Amino acid sequence: MKSIQNVLIVGAHFDDAELGAGGTAAKFSRQGKNVYKITLTDNTTLFPQRSVRVDYQSSALQSRQACEILGIRQLDFEAEECSRLEYGKDVMQRVEKIIFNYQIDTVFVHFGKDMNRDHVEANKICLTAARHCANVFEFQSNGYILDDAFYPTFFINISDCVELKKKALRCYGAEHNRMDRLFDTILERNHIWGYANEVEYAEGFRVVKMIDEC
Repeated sequence: MKSIQNVLIVGAHFDDAELGAGGTAAKFSRQGKNVYKITLTDNTTLFPQRSVRVDYQSSALQSRQACEILGIRQLDFEAEECSRLEYGKDVMQRVEKIIFNYQIDTVFVHFGKDMNRDHVEANKICLTAARHCANVFEFQSNGYILDDAFYPTFFINISDCVELKKKALRCYGAEHNRMDRLFDTILERNHIWGYANEVEYAEGFRVVKMIDEC
């Protein structure tokens, strides 16, 4: 794989990056790579049936705290309204501008067949914006059962950074930890993927593109 130096993790919502690639972000940061995060929506969510009330201000603050723990930089982004994110030239070019300005070579973004529509649109936006990047990977940051299942084939050993991922997730309020078990479920998935790869914990990704220098 071509040398990774400047990484961008794109989430539709503030906790998506930590859920899908938090350990990888911390690992890359420890290796001296530049790791950036952007969030495409304001994360404002009202779902009374599930007792979910998420506001922008607290989510943004919690995200910054999580980024500090992981050693990555949260970039400002003109966020779209949560649950109304759609692919469009304007939002795509804003992401593309960040990719060019920060010389991003590697992008992590949502799986394109997710159940969450914001995640699907984020994928569409980023696959176009990152078309000139050397490496593009997809993650899943929830636990939905999908008709087109997320099947990772590229894994990163996060055993030495899993505690940082746990600490970063604890920055977020209970309203982010859906059904009081989302965070633990994601970490258990990392544990299972670790077992399959003979390490303690691993994050799994679907490869969209990856350039080898050999």
